[in-house]
Amino acid sequence: MYKHCHNNALIVVILRRQATLDGRPLTNNELKKLVTSNLSRANPWTLVNKLIIQLMTTAAMREIEIVTLVVSDFISANGELNELFIIDAERAFNGRERPVLFSHDGLKQSLEQYIMLLKAEQVLTSPLDSYLGLCPTALFIVNPDTFQPFGIQKRGTKAGGAVNYAPYTLNRYVDKLIANAELSEIGINRKSLTRLYVIEAYKSDISIKDICLTSGLSVDTIMKVLAMDLSQYSPLVQWWDKREQAKEARINRMKKVRQWTFRD
Repeated sequence: MYKHCHNNALIVVILRRQATLDGRPLTNNELKKLVTSNLSRANPWTLVNKLIIQLMTTAAMREIEIVTLVVSDFISANGELNELFIIDAERAFNGRERPVLFSHDGLKQSLEQYIMLLKAEQVLTSPLDSYLGLCPTALFIVNPDTFQPFGIQKRGTKAGGAVNYAPYTLNRYVDKLIANAELSEIGINRKSLTRLYVIEAYKSDISIKDICLTSGLSVDTIMKVLAMDLSQYSPLVQWWDKREQAKEARINRMKKVRQWTFRD
């Protein structure tokens, strides 16, 4: 038993070291600093900064997905706000459709405030009453510096000749938000925001299978992220223990089958 615990602890350390090479997760205090450092009472449009951060940390959305969100992804024709929508394969960061949850209370509050701001400033509005008076096909997230969508930029061509696009403008914008909070110098980058989603989801007793589904990440990637959070160390070791025990049980069953099958 001691040997298993020692080996599993070593695995956790290795995973943690591998993951920290490319941006560690935010702590809750760092998340608070990231939000407050980029909000200004004098400029209501800085609410967009908070909304982008929340989409990444509470809904596991990536930059390429955020820039393609349209009004109808959030608002139904009868004016109700969507807590769940399916992002299609064409817009998903990994080319695979998945469910996206807008159920976090803080995110829902920011969405409601943002919709009120759009209507008050007559941005993305429509003469119709449906979709709360907003144009359903309009790109939803507006750059507060330009009052235009962040858009996507050409990134060359794929193997088949199709044009490849990337959200360079939003990438740089999020990098700036992180720098404004003086977090980029201590190991925080854009990936850190999605990794916080993984950790908080796991702490909320969401299964790893469901985290895979909503984040679009593999089990191995999720385990590497969890290994970066010290408070998750004990549950992670237990997970590895259970997996090793299940593996040994399968091997023992196979041995018994082999003995029975090839017995003279």
